[in-house]
Amino acid sequence: MTSAAPTERSEHRPTSFSKSLFFGVIPEEMVFPYPRPPEAEREGVRLVLEAWHKFAAEKVDSPKIDADAAIPKPVLQELKALGLFGLAIPEAYGGAGLTATGYARVFQEVAAVDGSLAVTLGAHQSIGCKGIVLFGSEAQKKKYLPRCASGEWVAAFALTEPSSGSDAASIKTRAVRQPDGSFRLSGNKIWISNGGFADVFTVFAQTEVEKGGQKKDRISAFIVERAFGLKTGKEEHKLGIRGSSTTAVYLEDVPVPAENLLGQVGGGFKVAMEVLNNGRLGLAAGCVGAARTLIKLAVGHATARRQFGRPISEFGLVKDKIARMMTETDAAESMVYLSTGLIDAGAPDYSIESACCKVFASEMLWRLANESLQISAGAGYMKEYPYERLLRDARINLIFEGTNEILRLFIALSGMSEPGERLAKLAAVIREPVKAYGLLIDYVVHKVRTSSTFGEHLDRPHGLLKKEAVMIEDSVRDVAAAVEKVLRKHGRRIVEMQYTQRRVADLTIDLYGMIACLSRASSALEAQGEARAEREVKLAKAFTGQAFGRIRRTLKQFDNNDDELLKSIADDAYEMSAYPFDAALA
Repeated sequence: MTSAAPTERSEHRPTSFSKSLFFGVIPEEMVFPYPRPPEAEREGVRLVLEAWHKFAAEKVDSPKIDADAAIPKPVLQELKALGLFGLAIPEAYGGAGLTATGYARVFQEVAAVDGSLAVTLGAHQSIGCKGIVLFGSEAQKKKYLPRCASGEWVAAFALTEPSSGSDAASIKTRAVRQPDGSFRLSGNKIWISNGGFADVFTVFAQTEVEKGGQKKDRISAFIVERAFGLKTGKEEHKLGIRGSSTTAVYLEDVPVPAENLLGQVGGGFKVAMEVLNNGRLGLAAGCVGAARTLIKLAVGHATARRQFGRPISEFGLVKDKIARMMTETDAAESMVYLSTGLIDAGAPDYSIESACCKVFASEMLWRLANESLQISAGAGYMKEYPYERLLRDARINLIFEGTNEILRLFIALSGMSEPGERLAKLAAVIREPVKAYGLLIDYVVHKVRTSSTFGEHLDRPHGLLKKEAVMIEDSVRDVAAAVEKVLRKHGRRIVEMQYTQRRVADLTIDLYGMIACLSRASSALEAQGEARAEREVKLAKAFTGQAFGRIRRTLKQFDNNDDELLKSIADDAYEMSAYPFDAALA
């Protein structure tokens, strides 16, 4: 394959791989070869995992954690002693200082054993103290991070409120500045992971700021210690991840020192979004770990269970389930570690990639939990087997850290912004796409209309994957053309067209998955040769073919769909008195 002649767009050095795809640009240098962590870190991660696996085999009783709805205190203490509470905290502050890839790898293995433990650790360091790592002053880091790294203090992330879930900007908790510069916080938070025993909370509250001569409310972030007077409610009774702590948080005129403001006054929304961008990759890695566990269980049952005189593993429909489980898990894993590799390489913007990973991996795990239970049939429905617990634990991932519906809107509208450095003046809009549809769409319509060239060629994939490379080239070109067509047709009206936005997001997720699988398989072929890389090649070919088929179907649905019919049916359901469910039987 030969490279396309440079175009105006391809000459730009992109800051976001996925955003470039919307303009037909495939910046290969960002994703080929597939990222591989340094040998020193791989050895360090291997030692951590050896200790974790030994500990988990001896001390972690997941059925008991689930039944008791609590993690035993000795287990938490030993997790702290193993250093698992400081994996993502820099070495300078007492942590392990793992890269994004190293952290995801360990988190994957923790989640493969127990969902409640994974949520506890993730709530602590993926989001709980991550704001301090990313935005804290040196004094804040020195005060809080060593204690968080050792586990002496456990952290939590307090954003969600009774009237504010996905719409984070609508929070009601308020911080009032005092004459001495300190703040008083009042409000309630709900469903806070680690809430029952956390010592330090990243809390978000509305603050009054002056802008353009006018006073306006803007979100600010604060580091709030439990000792300041913060109180928490009773433990919530949950469908799954029952061993993790989930409580409400109550702030009643809680005093917070001025030095505990995290970042700038009015800069809390940026803090929250950056923290969640990081947290989504940890969550996605955890989904991969849980999926690997489900595959082992399903394969074990299928090969042991005999029906009609032979193992059920020999039947075609069971093989189909196992093959799809393997293919989708490999794709999710490829996406996660391509994304962490981008972070470790210094990519300044990975927001779409992390959202794609979270959406795909969480939905993949939910499908696998369902399919593995189906393979085990009646046994899977019984509490004495792990399937029903794993299914219950899996469900939360579609809600955690941004619902998949909101993230699809985020992917679509962020992707329909101009890639690269020219996005700098729209940074605020990109971080708040749901709040700033109009401005974002005006800009995108203008830029896409001025772009006339679509499509590039991939040079770097291995020759054995030429067919898959062409599928990607064709898909990138057609998706970019579809985006232009949609914006030309609908203009500003696209602000309310969430069906269309969902299609754009699904196309993006599949494209990113295809590219991740192609990169991983190509690097395996280069490093190991055709014989040893056979498994990776088969998985990449299978996923790419399946994703390509979905992309073709989705592209057709931009023009041929039943969106308005479905909206009408939903409206009928909302008008229950006008359309009773038993009308057909009257």
